[in-house]
Amino acid sequence: MGDIRVRVKVFASIRDALGEGEFVLSLPEGSSVESLIKSLKAKYPQIADILDCSFIALNEEYALREASLRGGDTLAIIPPVSGG
Repeated sequence: MGDIRVRVKVFASIRDALGEGEFVLSLPEGSSVESLIKSLKAKYPQIADILDCSFIALNEEYALREASLRGGDTLAIIPPVSGG
């Protein structure tokens, strides 16, 4: 098995914490949304709590964390809205 490349888009507080709104992540073939999230938590521990409660969209449709990823997918991570 090889690696796949997934485009990751982040918004609001996650984008602010990372300093960028979009990047490409390489993962092992057969990875799930959850494995991508775990990878991000390890790389960016400052956003781990936000990732736990964020919505996930895979190719512009809401997705479960168990969903499988394929090369060329686009994953959007949408943190909860806050404010008053």
